[in-house]
Amino acid sequence: MQSSPTKPKPTRPVGVTIVGIVAIAGGVLSLFGGVTVLTGMATGPFALAVIVLVFGFLGLGLGAGLLLGKRWARMATIVVYIISIGLGIAEILYGGMVGGFGGVIRIIAGVIFPVYLSRANAKAYFG
Repeated sequence: MQSSPTKPKPTRPVGVTIVGIVAIAGGVLSLFGGVTVLTGMATGPFALAVIVLVFGFLGLGLGAGLLLGKRWARMATIVVYIISIGLGIAEILYGGMVGGFGGVIRIIAGVIFPVYLSRANAKAYFG
Protein backbone atom coordinates (compact mmCIF):
# COMPACT_ATOMS: atom_id res chain seq x y z
CA MET A 1 0.00 0.00 0.00
CA GLN A 2 1.52 3.26 -1.10
CA SER A 3 0.75 6.38 0.78
CA SER A 4 0.39 9.51 -1.21
CA PRO A 5 2.59 12.35 -0.07
CA THR A 6 0.63 14.91 1.87
CA LYS A 7 1.14 18.50 1.06
CA PRO A 8 2.16 20.46 4.16
CA LYS A 9 -0.34 23.00 5.36
CA PRO A 10 0.75 26.54 4.50
CA THR A 11 1.82 28.78 7.35
CA ARG A 12 -1.05 30.67 8.90
CA PRO A 13 -1.05 34.26 7.59
CA VAL A 14 -0.67 36.96 10.25
CA GLY A 15 -4.01 38.44 9.16
CA VAL A 16 -5.82 35.17 9.88
CA THR A 17 -4.21 35.12 13.33
CA ILE A 18 -5.35 38.68 13.96
CA VAL A 19 -8.91 37.98 12.76
CA GLY A 20 -9.05 34.85 14.94
CA ILE A 21 -7.84 36.65 18.05
CA VAL A 22 -10.15 39.61 17.46
CA ALA A 23 -13.09 37.23 16.91
CA ILE A 24 -12.35 35.52 20.23
CA ALA A 25 -11.92 38.85 22.04
CA GLY A 26 -15.12 40.16 20.45
CA GLY A 27 -16.89 36.99 21.53
CA VAL A 28 -15.79 37.51 25.13
CA LEU A 29 -16.85 41.16 25.07
CA SER A 30 -20.20 40.26 23.51
CA LEU A 31 -20.80 37.67 26.21
CA PHE A 32 -19.94 40.25 28.85
CA GLY A 33 -22.21 42.87 27.27
CA GLY A 34 -25.12 40.46 26.91
CA VAL A 35 -24.77 39.19 30.46
CA THR A 36 -24.61 42.69 31.92
CA VAL A 37 -27.92 43.56 30.29
CA LEU A 38 -29.57 40.26 31.28
CA THR A 39 -28.47 40.67 34.91
CA GLY A 40 -29.64 44.27 35.09
CA MET A 41 -26.15 45.74 35.47
CA ALA A 42 -26.62 47.64 32.18
CA THR A 43 -29.58 48.82 30.16
CA GLY A 44 -30.77 47.58 26.80
CA PRO A 45 -33.45 45.45 25.20
CA PHE A 46 -33.65 41.85 26.42
CA ALA A 47 -33.95 40.38 22.90
CA LEU A 48 -30.91 42.31 21.67
CA ALA A 49 -28.91 41.07 24.69
CA VAL A 50 -29.80 37.46 23.84
CA ILE A 51 -28.78 37.95 20.20
CA VAL A 52 -25.50 39.54 21.33
CA LEU A 53 -24.88 36.49 23.55
CA VAL A 54 -25.41 34.17 20.57
CA PHE A 55 -22.92 36.20 18.53
CA GLY A 56 -20.53 36.04 21.48
CA PHE A 57 -20.54 32.24 21.41
CA LEU A 58 -20.19 32.32 17.62
CA GLY A 59 -17.18 34.63 17.93
CA LEU A 60 -15.46 32.22 20.31
CA GLY A 61 -16.07 29.23 18.07
CA LEU A 62 -15.19 30.95 14.83
CA GLY A 63 -12.04 32.49 16.27
CA ALA A 64 -10.85 29.10 17.47
CA GLY A 65 -11.71 27.54 14.10
CA LEU A 66 -9.75 30.22 12.26
CA LEU A 67 -6.69 29.78 14.47
CA LEU A 68 -6.83 26.02 13.94
CA GLY A 69 -7.17 26.43 10.16
CA LYS A 70 -10.56 24.75 9.90
CA ARG A 71 -11.99 25.12 6.42
CA TRP A 72 -15.57 25.63 7.69
CA ALA A 73 -14.46 28.53 9.88
CA ARG A 74 -13.46 30.77 6.97
CA MET A 75 -16.83 30.70 5.20
CA ALA A 76 -18.82 30.72 8.45
CA THR A 77 -16.86 33.76 9.64
CA ILE A 78 -17.60 35.60 6.40
CA VAL A 79 -21.33 34.88 6.70
CA VAL A 80 -21.59 35.65 10.44
CA TYR A 81 -19.66 38.91 10.20
CA ILE A 82 -21.71 40.14 7.24
CA ILE A 83 -24.88 39.39 9.23
CA SER A 84 -23.34 41.12 12.25
CA ILE A 85 -23.39 44.45 10.39
CA GLY A 86 -27.16 44.50 10.95
CA LEU A 87 -26.65 43.63 14.61
CA GLY A 88 -24.15 46.46 14.91
CA ILE A 89 -26.70 48.92 13.54
CA ALA A 90 -29.31 47.61 15.99
CA GLU A 91 -26.83 47.96 18.85
CA ILE A 92 -26.19 51.57 17.94
CA LEU A 93 -29.90 52.37 17.66
CA TYR A 94 -31.29 50.32 20.56
CA GLY A 95 -28.36 49.00 22.55
CA GLY A 96 -28.67 51.16 25.60
CA MET A 97 -25.63 51.72 27.76
CA VAL A 98 -23.37 49.09 26.18
CA GLY A 99 -24.46 49.09 22.56
CA GLY A 100 -23.06 52.16 20.83
CA PHE A 101 -19.36 51.42 20.95
CA GLY A 102 -19.82 47.69 20.41
CA GLY A 103 -22.08 48.38 17.44
CA VAL A 104 -19.47 50.53 15.71
CA ILE A 105 -16.79 47.88 16.21
CA ARG A 106 -19.17 45.15 15.00
CA ILE A 107 -19.89 47.10 11.78
CA ILE A 108 -16.19 47.72 11.11
CA ALA A 109 -15.34 44.04 11.70
CA GLY A 110 -18.35 43.03 9.58
CA VAL A 111 -16.80 44.80 6.61
CA ILE A 112 -13.07 44.15 7.14
CA PHE A 113 -13.10 40.46 8.12
CA PRO A 114 -15.06 39.15 5.12
CA VAL A 115 -12.96 41.23 2.72
CA TYR A 116 -9.71 39.94 4.22
CA LEU A 117 -10.84 36.31 4.39
CA SER A 118 -11.77 36.49 0.68
CA ARG A 119 -8.17 37.32 -0.31
CA ALA A 120 -6.08 34.68 -2.04
CA ASN A 121 -3.53 34.17 0.76
CA ALA A 122 -6.27 33.61 3.35
CA LYS A 123 -8.14 31.22 1.05
CA ALA A 124 -4.94 29.27 0.40
CA TYR A 125 -4.39 28.71 4.12
CA PHE A 126 -7.80 27.10 4.52
CA GLY A 127 -7.36 24.92 1.45
